[in-house]
Amino acid sequence: MSFSSSAPSATIKELLMGFCLGVANIIPGVSGGTFLLVFGIYERVFLILNQINKNFVLKCLKLVFACFMHPVQGVKNFYAFFKENGFFFLFKLAAGTAVAILALSSLMKYLLLHHFCVTYSFFFGLILVSIIIPVKMLKRFDARAVLCLLAGVGITVWVSAMVNPYDKIKMKSDYLSRIFQVQGASAAGLDASMPESGKIASTVQGYSPEDYLYIAFCGAIAISATILPGVSGSLVLILMGTYFDVISAISELKSFHWETFVFLGIFGLGVIFGGLMFARLVSFVLYRCYNATMAFLGGLMVGSLYALWPFKETVLMAQQYVKQAGEIICLDNVAVQTNINVLPTKDDPVIAAFVFFVLGGIIMMLFVRKEAG
Repeated sequence: MSFSSSAPSATIKELLMGFCLGVANIIPGVSGGTFLLVFGIYERVFLILNQINKNFVLKCLKLVFACFMHPVQGVKNFYAFFKENGFFFLFKLAAGTAVAILALSSLMKYLLLHHFCVTYSFFFGLILVSIIIPVKMLKRFDARAVLCLLAGVGITVWVSAMVNPYDKIKMKSDYLSRIFQVQGASAAGLDASMPESGKIASTVQGYSPEDYLYIAFCGAIAISATILPGVSGSLVLILMGTYFDVISAISELKSFHWETFVFLGIFGLGVIFGGLMFARLVSFVLYRCYNATMAFLGGLMVGSLYALWPFKETVLMAQQYVKQAGEIICLDNVAVQTNINVLPTKDDPVIAAFVFFVLGGIIMMLFVRKEAG
């Protein structure tokens, strides 16, 4: 079976498709799997990924070894093998995806920090309409499908209610504060008192070992969700409380701080592991329990509306320690959104929130109609 495609126009098209996948992956509510369906490459991607097994790895190792023994011919054989099996196609998709994520991460971080309500309203509209996708993919809506749908709703609401962003932010701030205090106490002749707001407290960026393990796990789960039509990997990261951490780290790559690269590298390893492991599992589950799986996915998306309600109870932190460009910064009087939904007040941008909610719904409806066509 050959997946090769060498025309320059095909390369540009595949890079653009990858860029669209990157946009989908960074915006909660937009599914990368849905874009694969829209572009008509869903099955092709899975066929390529499902080739990766023990024999494939051994073949790659032999080709790499041959490159050292006979460089010219070895590189030609390596190139021909990967091109024939479609992996250059995947590489072009991945390159376009990476460009989109790098380009949009800083914008997404800014929107969440300074326009939280309006941004979540846009996400809410995207997801509300995207629920149509798994519903339309149901073959029948029987009692089993209803139970699976309700299970998906219940699990998502429960996770959203249990994961409070304020608790996570407070715990990380306390962790960074302890780093500063330990360094201040151990440095002879230095004052370990609390720094002024906005001043550098430490030059050490603090990720705990638990952070690394958890972000690898989140990467594996997020990519597993991304490859399913109608399910957003970014939404999964929001539910797991790591979306802002990931886009913040991506936006800070320009600082060239080594620990940011380590953090994203471990996240990437989780993504690779999850993609390889779950590609076959997802194919198996969809084949054996297609209708129940689609109903469950629809339930996850319905339940996620609870997490994406744009109006949240806000808690004011007197002092917050954050990581920024490889430094630990102390901020005063920071407003942090919790996971407690509230009704909008007169101080909230209700009109702007409604406009962006409608805009998100319209954009997703265009993709839904494109997929149906």
